[in-house]
Amino acid sequence: MPKNTGRLEAQLRSTSGRSSKLIKDSDGFEAVVEVPGRGTLTLSVQRGGGYSLRARPATGAPGDGAEGRDLVAVGVIGAEEAVSVVPG
Repeated sequence: MPKNTGRLEAQLRSTSGRSSKLIKDSDGFEAVVEVPGRGTLTLSVQRGGGYSLRARPATGAPGDGAEGRDLVAVGVIGAEEAVSVVPG
């Protein structure tokens, strides 16, 4: 990511190397990966460096009360290190 531009950049790449997409935004990003029959993994990153990672099994549906239990990690990316908290 560029330093001190006030703009975030994210690059999405397929593991096969066949496709890649560069996205720029001033506020943040949310990447959702859906694994058929397994569930979804959501990474949210905000401009200030805060992030959260959530996992929802395929059996969980939005609004089923599982929102508070799907948090895998939350943290902040700093200049020297990334600090994360794993709930549990």
